[in-house]
Amino acid sequence: MRLSIETLKQIETKFGEFDVSQTIGSNNDIYLRFGYWEAIDVQKLQDILGTNIIVEEDNDYDDDCGNRYIYHLFDSMFYKNK
Repeated sequence: MRLSIETLKQIETKFGEFDVSQTIGSNNDIYLRFGYWEAIDVQKLQDILGTNIIVEEDNDYDDDCGNRYIYHLFDSMFYKNK
């Protein structure tokens, strides 16, 4: 899976500041976090990334912050719907 700097700039232009991180553990998923765990339009992100990368929204409720959203990225060649 590859993301060009141009694609990352398009994402930033559309949604604002974001972080790219990787889950440490069994699957080492790559994910995006927007602002302070903000929700974004998944379909608009998917449209920017195209068909080679699959986006899955995940959220976790925190008593202090409320819902915290992250967006996992998967290579479509190896994607298995969980």
